[in-house]
Amino acid sequence: MSSRNRWLVVLLLGVVVAGACGDDDAATTTVATTGTTTAATTAPPAPTELRFTFEGVTGVQDKILVATVFLTGDQSVAGTVCVPVTADPFSGSGVVATAAPDNPCSYDAPYGVLLTAEGAYSYVIAAFTPGTQTASACASGEVTVAGPSEVVIAAADLRAANCTS
Repeated sequence: MSSRNRWLVVLLLGVVVAGACGDDDAATTTVATTGTTTAATTAPPAPTELRFTFEGVTGVQDKILVATVFLTGDQSVAGTVCVPVTADPFSGSGVVATAAPDNPCSYDAPYGVLLTAEGAYSYVIAAFTPGTQTASACASGEVTVAGPSEVVIAAADLRAANCTS
C-alpha cells in the first residue's frame, strides 16, 4: 500500500474516531528512556501480541493516539489501538486488536480480538482531538511481529511534520 493510501485510511479512521474512542483501562504506565522509535521484543502477557508504548510524548494532551496497523503488502487494516492522552508529558501503552467496523476505538480494552498473527506490518500513528478529523501529530514505521513485540514511540517520533509525508 502506498504511503498516500495509508494516510487516507488513517484520515478515514480519524473521522470515525473523532466522535468517541474507547478507554484503554488495561494500559500500563512506563517511564521515558529513549528518543527514537524502536521495535523491541518484550514480555507482554499474550503469546503473540503487538504493543505500542508511548514514552514522554508531549504536546498532545487531551487527544487520542490511534495506531493503525497494516499487514505488509495488504491495504486492509489488520488492527488498531487507541490510547487517550491524559498528561503532558504522557507515557502509556496499548495492545493492537481488530477494530469495530464503524469505530476503531469502540470496544472496551482490549479492543476486539487481539492481533496474534506473526508477520511483517507497517503502522501509522496519529493524534486526534476528539471531534476533529485532522491529525495534529503523526509517526509511521514497520515492525516484524514474532512473539510478543513492542513498538516504542518517544516524543521525538510524534511530530506534526510527519502527517504530511
